[in-house]
Amino acid sequence: MGGSTTMEKRGHHICKMVNYEVRQKITKETSRRMGGKIVKTPGNVEVMIYKNKTKIEDGMKDIKLAAQKIYDILKKEGKTTTIDKRLIKKYNLV
Repeated sequence: MGGSTTMEKRGHHICKMVNYEVRQKITKETSRRMGGKIVKTPGNVEVMIYKNKTKIEDGMKDIKLAAQKIYDILKKEGKTTTIDKRLIKKYNLV
């Protein structure tokens, strides 16, 4: 086996605003046989906010919520003019 990739460590890249990223890690539902019985583990979706390589916040379930939090952070920093207008329209950022 080779080394683990960035996608395995941090999840799939969804969008980038200035130097913040929204990433999503999806764990699929699995079923295994243990002792003659089928044991199912539920799936999971986790959305995280990264700034460069450091994780800022995690544990969110919705991409739009993460995008709104990044927009609020950038609003405090005064960098809302550098955000792509397509992202503002796509995620309904206010």
